[in-house]
Amino acid sequence: MGRKPAIKLTTAHSRILQAIAHYVEQGRHASLAELVADLGFAGSTSLAPTLRLMERNGYIEIHGGGKRGRRCGISLTPRGKVSAGIAGLRVLGQIAAGPLMEALEQTDVIAELNDLLPYKPGDFFLEVQGDSMIGDGILSGDKVLLRPNVQIKNGEIAAVHIGDDYLATLKRVYFGPGRNKITLKASNPNYLDITTSAKDVKIAGVFRGLVRPG
Repeated sequence: MGRKPAIKLTTAHSRILQAIAHYVEQGRHASLAELVADLGFAGSTSLAPTLRLMERNGYIEIHGGGKRGRRCGISLTPRGKVSAGIAGLRVLGQIAAGPLMEALEQTDVIAELNDLLPYKPGDFFLEVQGDSMIGDGILSGDKVLLRPNVQIKNGEIAAVHIGDDYLATLKRVYFGPGRNKITLKASNPNYLDITTSAKDVKIAGVFRGLVRPG
């Protein structure tokens, strides 16, 4: 059985990703010689093992090399681009648009946007399961773009966690007087409102757009 790829980057790996990203943003691969010079390594033999490890872990792709005179080029995978902060967004699992379900974190999946949907650092996707938000044009299977750590406005759509068990749902959020109570409303009339204490609700992210599978 193959070794499971590591997810967390070391500080040294992050420096290498940033160096490669500099060339990716210029529209080309980085060469091994360029990275050695940029990062201050003694030679290619000092850097090559680390690059091979990062390739096994899914952050970079190594092109060419291995033959005399054949240049080695290094590019970023979608996961590498996300880690370097230059493209793509994480898909953190699924969110119920219907009965409550447990939010599933699945950071292996990366969605490339190709500049079609504006996003900011820290934004993430959740895949919708259910039909409670069809009145807002949000269908089961859509990936909703969510923005954490922003002040939600009354009536906005958000992914919310409810209670100590972190049951999650996607709904419109309405605050009661004094913001002590929160009512979560579906846009499908087949679903009842959920009213609960504001202290039991955590806003995971505010809706900022969606991507629909082709």
